[in-house]
Amino acid sequence: MRIKRALILLAVIVTLFNSLFAWGESDVVSVFSINGDVKVVPKGRNVGVKCEKEMILHAGDWIKTGANSSVTIAFDRDANNVITIEEKSLIVIRMDGYFKVQLLRGEIYAILENVSKGETFRVLTPSVVTESLNSGWGAASDGSYTNVVVFDNRVFVCGINPEGEIEKKKYWIEEGYKRKTLIFEDPGDIESLPENAVPWFKEQVMAHHLAKVEQKEECASADILNLETEHAEEDASTSKKDHTDFLEYLYKQRLRYKPKTISR
Repeated sequence: MRIKRALILLAVIVTLFNSLFAWGESDVVSVFSINGDVKVVPKGRNVGVKCEKEMILHAGDWIKTGANSSVTIAFDRDANNVITIEEKSLIVIRMDGYFKVQLLRGEIYAILENVSKGETFRVLTPSVVTESLNSGWGAASDGSYTNVVVFDNRVFVCGINPEGEIEKKKYWIEEGYKRKTLIFEDPGDIESLPENAVPWFKEQVMAHHLAKVEQKEECASADILNLETEHAEEDASTSKKDHTDFLEYLYKQRLRYKPKTISR
């Protein structure tokens, strides 16, 4: 009898462990990096606490950034899907099965490189809902309008009517374009982004990948130097090096970094 009870208890523990492990791999939201004054107001509280790196965030938490401050939050352990919240912004972590986050005011931009098959990454703003797969985009809002810009791949937006219902009609925004939407109105006409917008985003992507590398292994700088040397050898026939071309190369390669196994 004791053996049977012990086996049942063991089975329960294993089941709980597997559930927790699965949650930790797929649904965890954490702080990847911080710059300046960032506060988190935990769900059910009125007072904010200092935001710290690797802090776990939960549905219902609020995040507020001060002047000249920003924070990047990750939606998976490997930080393949992240949102950077820019200065003077306010968002709510949702994770309610439909919306990931809600932007109340301010500006965010997203780097999404591993959205699960069959899912979309949704963000609620005062005037539109954004839905995307693997992509790069940004949204800015002052409460009366939302401007959605797309740097990589494409995103679609849906308007919100005065009753708070999401309109069914979808408006696509392709890479290099944007739409501005006033509250309770249909998304506006498509507009081109400034020429420097996409290169700027690619620099942010590379900076994020470098930060991931630095967190995985201290000797990552040697790998980056080797990558630069490899690229230089490929372009040895060209006397003039172009910064934009090199950035494009790194962006496409995404550093292709594989951390070395460290023996213990």
